[in-house]
Amino acid sequence: MNNTDFVFIDSDSALVEMVTACLEQPAIALDTEFIRTDTFYPKPALLQIYDRQKIYLIDPLKINDFEPLKTLFNSPTTVKVMHSCSEDMDVFARMLGCYPKPLMDTQVAASIIGMDFSMSYQRLVESILDKQLDKAETRSDWLQRPLSDKQLAYAADDVLWLLDVHDHLVEQLNVLGREPWMAEECEGLIARAEQPIPFDQYYLKIKAAWRLDAQSLNSLRSLCAWREEVARAEDVPRSRVVTDAILLELSRQRPDNAAALSDISEIRYGTVRAHGDAMLAAIAAAEAVESDNYPPAMLPTGNLEARTALKSMKQAVDHAAKNLKIPEALLGRRRDLEAYLFASDPASQLLGQGWRARILTPVLDPIVSIYQAPSKS
Repeated sequence: MNNTDFVFIDSDSALVEMVTACLEQPAIALDTEFIRTDTFYPKPALLQIYDRQKIYLIDPLKINDFEPLKTLFNSPTTVKVMHSCSEDMDVFARMLGCYPKPLMDTQVAASIIGMDFSMSYQRLVESILDKQLDKAETRSDWLQRPLSDKQLAYAADDVLWLLDVHDHLVEQLNVLGREPWMAEECEGLIARAEQPIPFDQYYLKIKAAWRLDAQSLNSLRSLCAWREEVARAEDVPRSRVVTDAILLELSRQRPDNAAALSDISEIRYGTVRAHGDAMLAAIAAAEAVESDNYPPAMLPTGNLEARTALKSMKQAVDHAAKNLKIPEALLGRRRDLEAYLFASDPASQLLGQGWRARILTPVLDPIVSIYQAPSKS
């Protein structure tokens, strides 16, 4: 089979026929094409499926009833094989309201068997199958109709080799005895998609938030929650509503009237006109919060004790990863180490759960205990 041998699905009846065929297979390859340049939510443009028999290119713009596809996604007997699927999850949430289960992400599997962390599909196919893929259409307009021959061939390629890659990776996972690791990782991908971050926790994603004092951080929490609501309601990127930098400045200055808001040089007039009242209301709501209910201080990564502990933790993770012959980033990244060090319950954090915990807690817990000892004395 080559990437020009595909079935174009552009009707509800054709979708039903495709799903019936796919449900007979133990695994299918799955991918999406979408546009997300000027909207909050992705705009689904194409779904690709390969079941070892046929390549299916599904036009979501022509489908009225997606229930058959939901049936396929929820089938426990058909594994859905994807590559780097986190953004695709947003597409599925928007279009179907469900996620593909059971799931196998080949990017994750590649790192578990010791290949590079976050390998692209193109590199993975070349490394395992010695096939070179053309990625020229990656940024093309997938909402245009008709799609060009090059776009269709590119879309088909994205699933054509995926099951062969899957077979190789599964074989290596079995040899290494790491199938349970893979299962945990894919279950975690689904769990994170099904349990999105609460709006009042989005302030934790602002990189410079740790520089704010408690009162300012409380304002940032309120402002970020407001921005999240607006971005979703208006279907625009967060930065189109207001940038992170402006939210930080508002949190520091906490203006309480329109004149004070307009005096902040970083804020454009159009932003004040469109959202001034709402931003002032968010700040006022934060000001009404009792100090006991302020969010906890951000991680004190700048002090000497924290830096020393994090350095020791990173060395321990790097040593363990080297022994296991896996990428350090798979075992634990900087933000994972910080979360584990400063958590009131380290067992609730990524490094304190599942296969990582079995490897890391014996070496990380002594470091954490030393760091926390002064506060306990």
